[in-house]
Amino acid sequence: MKGLPAETDFVVLGAGVAGLRAAIELAASGRVLVLAKKEFAASSPSAQVTALSDEEEVVLHLQDTLSAGDGLCNPAAVKTLLEDGPERIDELIAWGKHPGTKLVFEPENSHSRYRSLHAEGESTGREMLRVLHLKAQSLKHISFAQFAFSTSLLTDAAQVTGVSLLDEKGVPHEVACSAVLMATGGLGQLYRNTTNSEASTADGLAMAYRAGAEVSDMEFVQFHPTALYMKKVPRFLLSEALRAEGAYLRNIELNRFLGKYHPMGEQAPRDVVARAIVHEMEVSHAKDPFVYLDLTHLSSAKVQKRFPRIYATCMQHNVDITEDVIPVRPAAHHSMGGVRTDLNGKTNLAGLYAAGEVAATGVHGANRLAGNSLLEGLVYGARAGKAMREQAKPVSRASAGVKAAYSNGPVDAGVEELIGQIQVLLENEVGIVRTRMGMQKAIKSLEEMAPRLAHPKTRRAHEASNLHLAGLLVARSALAREESRGAHYRMDYPDHDDKKFLKHSVVRGDKVVFVS
Repeated sequence: MKGLPAETDFVVLGAGVAGLRAAIELAASGRVLVLAKKEFAASSPSAQVTALSDEEEVVLHLQDTLSAGDGLCNPAAVKTLLEDGPERIDELIAWGKHPGTKLVFEPENSHSRYRSLHAEGESTGREMLRVLHLKAQSLKHISFAQFAFSTSLLTDAAQVTGVSLLDEKGVPHEVACSAVLMATGGLGQLYRNTTNSEASTADGLAMAYRAGAEVSDMEFVQFHPTALYMKKVPRFLLSEALRAEGAYLRNIELNRFLGKYHPMGEQAPRDVVARAIVHEMEVSHAKDPFVYLDLTHLSSAKVQKRFPRIYATCMQHNVDITEDVIPVRPAAHHSMGGVRTDLNGKTNLAGLYAAGEVAATGVHGANRLAGNSLLEGLVYGARAGKAMREQAKPVSRASAGVKAAYSNGPVDAGVEELIGQIQVLLENEVGIVRTRMGMQKAIKSLEEMAPRLAHPKTRRAHEASNLHLAGLLVARSALAREESRGAHYRMDYPDHDDKKFLKHSVVRGDKVVFVS
């Protein structure tokens, strides 16, 4: 687009599945500006949707979702996903019916209402994104701005009235609007090892919290136990389906070890597997520890046919999974918590909505069922767009405009070092296995960093500030939950405490409270 407008009807922050689906919903009711901090993923052949993942199905199963959520799913939110999902997928298939489409839609055998969406030979998420992007581009009221880094929300009397941002050249702008949708993705870059893209720096979460939005369930960060671990190589997720197919996990001495931790061995739940790997890495005393995933005893032809994308990706890094053991370690994968919303994406701040991984709808509870995040983006992106459309108010143009420019050149001195410190601190003290002492250490260290992160000027400095705030929100919420549940495991409180904590954590200001 040519320049940024001073005002528009709706602003969507993020151009992933949730953001694009919301923009499509909004286009019939006014002008929609979609802001993306990087290039649009659909236009980049190497881009990822929100994470490097091989979870190539969108599968909705009510009971499995509730079970994975470990008592904390909002049944109404899951029911909404179940009821709206088939229509949203039918819609997506209809939009994708053109030459070259790769989406295949099939009902599951067991229930006519359970649907699976596959992309033939491709990442389903990437193909969904491509279809949504093409649809959004075809609608004249939707405009796009790439490399637009949103820095804060504009508010007036507890009403969100627009956004402040830096354009591609680092020039600050303000855009007034009637409502803002946060669809900015997750916070995986809080951790040194993550499947998330470099863009997952908790920007929307931090902006919403600073503006006064409530955040919920921040302690629940899902780690996938087996991500490819090689220096200077993205942490590509290696599916649980590999273990289901018969893959073994071996420690640094090439001994199988999971039988010591769980009678199901490699078929144990992913959180058990992740903790077992962490322990094996600790006792190895290796400087840069990892374990191995071993498929070499399985049929080579069968592995290549069953896991073509995993095979091809590993081969790009000179690892032949049919002949070589694969170095792996756990990696942060998905945040169940986020900006607290109702079933229509509405937050406690008038004019602010959230959808996708940045939102806490209650769908995932304490742990996400694989495959549900893409469908959540579709369903709740559409619902948020509809709610924004119905509650739109006149745009206040008073505060919009271009501000005095400042340099967006070299990053602030020491900012990369600070980000590295945050990542190591969170990985070590607020990661897969947590203790009171470790989390207190993390909080103290993060609080001591705060003065060095004040008044960010560059994009990277803003990202550092956002990660810092997200780290505090995760650590404080985790310290407050004195039990183990779902993706949150504490050595000092290894069991459930349903009497006190069968509730959602909510951060209001500086306080963490628990609500049903």
